[in-house]
Amino acid sequence: MPKKQLPDGWEPPVPAWQTEYPESVREIVFAYFGAQRPEGAKPGEFVSQLRASILGNHEPSFVTRATYVDATNFRNDVFIAYWPSLEAYEAWWRTSEFSSWWSADNRVSEGEGLWREIYSVRPQRFETLFSSRNPTGAAALGCPFGEPVREHNYWGGMRDRIADTTLANDSFEPSGEHTSASLSVEESRRQRIRVDLPDNICLIRSGQDFSQCGAQERSTYEDVVRPHLTAGMAFLRDNPIESGCLSCRLMDEVDLDGQFAAKSFGLAAFSSLAHLESWAKSHPSHLAIFESFFRMVEMREGKLDLRLWHEVLILDAQGSLCEYVNCHPNTGFLRWFRP
Repeated sequence: MPKKQLPDGWEPPVPAWQTEYPESVREIVFAYFGAQRPEGAKPGEFVSQLRASILGNHEPSFVTRATYVDATNFRNDVFIAYWPSLEAYEAWWRTSEFSSWWSADNRVSEGEGLWREIYSVRPQRFETLFSSRNPTGAAALGCPFGEPVREHNYWGGMRDRIADTTLANDSFEPSGEHTSASLSVEESRRQRIRVDLPDNICLIRSGQDFSQCGAQERSTYEDVVRPHLTAGMAFLRDNPIESGCLSCRLMDEVDLDGQFAAKSFGLAAFSSLAHLESWAKSHPSHLAIFESFFRMVEMREGKLDLRLWHEVLILDAQGSLCEYVNCHPNTGFLRWFRP
């Protein structure tokens, strides 16, 4: 059984919280829907179609919208939706007009590329951490925050917060090797492709909420922290072999009408939890983020309205569905796993 990394007598320097889920919650569905188009091109029907469906029957418990430009210079519009069970998500997918629109044959021949990455994850295989009691993501499904947790602010705390690493003999080693699929444009565009993931890919969504920051704190964040965050995410995106990061997207959150929400997050998929831990603990690009944040804390004398949070998922093959429709070959997991 893996041993906890919690130091003896550890008391963290600042409080942090994680969500707690009752035994009745068997799994939570994390659903990412995206549409891509060359930067400056006119958007298609994706946003209007999905917006209409997520407000209908069997709607998700929580929805976030975001946008980013990928390394191929395609603008991506993204919706992240959470359902409290696989049955609830499947009921929505069976009955929604969006499902019928998505599945239509002519989606492969239109201007937009479409992608969906759907993960059904048991609570024992993910963890959350928040710098304040302001829920978002899976924490917004109505499950309460408990008391502040001790398992944070030391290397290894992330693994300690995942129940299966301490309750079962599971170190979450990758179940298979990944190699670059090197799809051509002809092989990925005008195609509908599903990719099978191996077990134990590690997905992290790490968020920054500066909507409550005053002008001075916001300026400090933009000048001191954000450049290092952007550089770190670019390193992960552009150096997958060195980092073990298969996909990295730095997104700006927008409201459902597309207006900037003063929030951002990085969404990165690593070959394993160990790859994420190694980058976080020792790589200069992450240490620069870490150090710039504490420099900001010193400059602000510890008084921050910036809210930080993350959720880390350990995926299993049976609970993952990744589909790419008319997408460029560097989208998501397309470049790593043959369909």
